[in-house]
Order: sequence, then structure tokens, then C-alpha cells
Amino acid sequence: MEPGRLDGDGSELIAAFDSVVRANASVVTQVSARAGIHESALRALTLISDTGYSTPTEVAGYLGLTSGAVTNMVDRLSAAGFVERQRNPNDRRGSHLVLSPAGTALVAEVRQRYADVLRTVDTAGAEDLLHALSDIANGLLQQAAAISAAKDPDPA
Repeated sequence: MEPGRLDGDGSELIAAFDSVVRANASVVTQVSARAGIHESALRALTLISDTGYSTPTEVAGYLGLTSGAVTNMVDRLSAAGFVERQRNPNDRRGSHLVLSPAGTALVAEVRQRYADVLRTVDTAGAEDLLHALSDIANGLLQQAAAISAAKDPDPA
């Protein structure tokens, strides 16, 4: 066995990861419901927070939604006071989506909840956890890219 690698089928690790995914989904569900928005809308707010601004097209691609669905979602988020549309300086026909103070506060609340949980991690293991989470995220992104490549026919 390689150093740092698990032996066996990894079922205990998969079960633990599944538990984290379910617990995260529960937090997202509860925060979204309390804010009166759909879980996808909270994911959109997080994307906008991470990037500083996003276009509706970027949000649609990130969430896997149609442009019409994103337009409706953005209309609802705007009416609820979570996002603002700003003119796109590079495209007069388009807009940038930016978080309003309420949107910023909502994303900050979710991140604070994560920070509260992660703060309970033994500081001696925190660096290992950081590396493990980064490895997991990178591995999942690679899996997503492989799935996307497998479903898209090669244009050549």
C-alpha cells in the first residue's frame, strides 16, 4: 500500500464523505428555506460572491439551467433584495449580477456556519484536512470534466 492511501474498498471513507454531503445539503436546505429562496439560488449567490460578479450566462452554466430559468431566478433574487443587476460595460445588451448587502450577508452566514464547524477540528489535523479537502475538490472537478467530455461528442 502507498503511504497515505487507504486499503480495502474505501467504504468507510465513502460513507463518511456521503455523511458530509448530506449534512451540507441539510444546511443549504435550511438556510435557503429561511431566506425564502431555492437551493439553486443560494448556489448562485455563492458563485457571485466568489467571483465578485457574474453574468446570467455564467450562472446558467454553473447551475446547469436554461437562460430562461436563470432569468426567472434572478428576477426573484432581485425582488427579494439579494442581487442587483448592473450594466455590463463590455456588452450593452448584457448585465452583471452583483450581491446586494442582503445577499452578501446571506452568503456570509453560510460561510460562518462552515467556519464554526471547521474551527472544532483539532488544529494539529487542520493542515491535513485542508490538503484532503483540496484533493477531494480537485478529484471531483476532474470527474465532472471526464463526465462532460464523455457525453459531448468529439467535434473532430
